[in-house]
Amino acid sequence: MSTRTPVNSSVRRQGVTVAERSPAPDIARGFMLLLIALAHAPMYVTTSEPGVVTHPWGGDTLDRVITFLSLGLVDNRAYPMFAALFGYGMAMLVARQRAAGTTAAAAGRLLRRRGVFLVLFGLVHFVLIFPADILAPYGVAALAFGWLLTRGDRALNKGVVISAVLATVLATLLSLAVAVEESTKGTEGLRGTVWAHDYGDAVVERLSQAPFASLHILLGWPIVTAVLVGAVAARRRYLDDPARHRALLKRVVLLGGAVSVAGGIPLALIGAGSWHPGGVATGAVTALHVVTGFAGGLAYAAAFGLLVARSQRRGLTPGPVARALGAVGRRSLTCYLLQSSLLALVLARVAFGLGDEIHSTGAAVVAVCVWLTVVAVAVALERAGLRGPLDALMRRLVYGKPARRATGPAPEPAPASGPAKQPASGEQS
Repeated sequence: MSTRTPVNSSVRRQGVTVAERSPAPDIARGFMLLLIALAHAPMYVTTSEPGVVTHPWGGDTLDRVITFLSLGLVDNRAYPMFAALFGYGMAMLVARQRAAGTTAAAAGRLLRRRGVFLVLFGLVHFVLIFPADILAPYGVAALAFGWLLTRGDRALNKGVVISAVLATVLATLLSLAVAVEESTKGTEGLRGTVWAHDYGDAVVERLSQAPFASLHILLGWPIVTAVLVGAVAARRRYLDDPARHRALLKRVVLLGGAVSVAGGIPLALIGAGSWHPGGVATGAVTALHVVTGFAGGLAYAAAFGLLVARSQRRGLTPGPVARALGAVGRRSLTCYLLQSSLLALVLARVAFGLGDEIHSTGAAVVAVCVWLTVVAVAVALERAGLRGPLDALMRRLVYGKPARRATGPAPEPAPASGPAKQPASGEQS
């Protein structure tokens, strides 16, 4: 007769500890926030007409170079990178819960709780701070597609393929529609409430926009595909054990980077004022930029896996830069919202209004300075042994109060299908 202890479906392990975390995902998240700052800051520049993506038109030679480099290397590359890391973390959450004895259904409920609270955090951010929020879309993605992360590899792989096809078609159609509309109606109002003169009016307008903002991002960018690809990578532990997967990570960096740069250059030429195509051609080039940005986001994440693998192979401990980036990554929710708030405070017309005085170069300088400020805050919290306050709040909301240590034998872990049953260490806090 079997003496195995029945698994309690209500078992819920608390969030990942610092000792369990792998460095590569956290370091990548820390760097990713710099890319997001560089992508968002130009939206506040009002000294020129709105240009390609988030950038203003024109400027001097240095401004044009900055715009070219940003469009080639940053824009539409940070979102998929963050989405892939988000998917990686969610898959690790499921794996860790399953290893602790939680049923697939209970782990799925945990994912949905996380999705709900991400949507709420994102809506507050959207309405009060910045109307290009990425938290709510990721929360919606978790709610709509998180169930795939509790299924087997076959279902998850099918989800990747189907979502990739749909994302390519939808991104192309939306890019073409927006470009044609701008070519006929102009760019007036393109920046919306980012250029608002009255904060109260901006908040009221954003309240009416909020229900549709996440849907627009999910339809216009390959967010869902990036999330699911990140989950596949987590099941294979590409960033948790990067030394074992160095060959694959190298191929992702080389191939993904090449595809990303090649797909980014045409739109970068338009943004820098070196090419002036019509509306349809601009839409097609924008779609190319968005789709190939997916490859760029994966290449960035893989690059940090390679850096960690190199250090581990040489027996080196993380240096000060890696430690600082990791501190930011471990507090990515707090740091993302702090960074967004500081950019709005410095650049927005409704605050200090520096966006009315600068162009692309100035926006890039502000973005870097704000990011460095956020890094300093994260490092200070790390040295004090403190979590990011918003990350701690999210953990409390998702997991509830830590359960008291139970007496008696612990339940035997339930088997998880595929590589996902490995101990998880890459989940965001």
